[in-house]
Amino acid sequence: MKTTTWIPLVLGCVLGLLDLLSWASDFSLPIGPYGATGPQEVFITMSAALGGPLGLSATCILHELGNFYFGLQSLFSQEQLSSTGVLYSIADVLAHILAALIVVYCYKLLHQRAKKVYIFFVGWILILVFYYTILVSLQFLLIGFVIDLPVLAVLLSSFLLEYLVVAIITTLIWIALPARYTRPLWYEARPKVLPTENIV
Repeated sequence: MKTTTWIPLVLGCVLGLLDLLSWASDFSLPIGPYGATGPQEVFITMSAALGGPLGLSATCILHELGNFYFGLQSLFSQEQLSSTGVLYSIADVLAHILAALIVVYCYKLLHQRAKKVYIFFVGWILILVFYYTILVSLQFLLIGFVIDLPVLAVLLSSFLLEYLVVAIITTLIWIALPARYTRPLWYEARPKVLPTENIV
């Protein structure tokens, strides 16, 4: 198996298991009536940046299993879990995967083109802005078919503090990681080919 396949998959599974364990240990703090902050979105965004589509998918599936078995217990009754809860989870995992694909491809471009450290960090902060804007919008559209949600502006404002927490933690992770470990693992960089001179 190619290293660009199994390494992202292992990374995604490890981060996904940590995500699931964070749900099992109830390691999250509610923020207002609709938001919460915890390590879950840190795991998802880091998995997307480093593990690409494959690692991201593994992390998101394990994230949603944790959410379903440990997070939705307070939102739905046992009877509702087998119907409404399943639809909620499907909508939520789709929203996470689709939004995090933005992180996958934007981070690839950022890593390739950011020549200065401050450009890298500014770019990462902007990527997270795009991620949360798309994530909350997709959750509003998809989960809104399953349960009643407040207006989109209220949802976005309730996720603002979570965004700030995730932005700070992930930035500290990038600072702590050696440069060689910040490379996306899901594709092989093509070696630069020097242009050859025309021989007359």
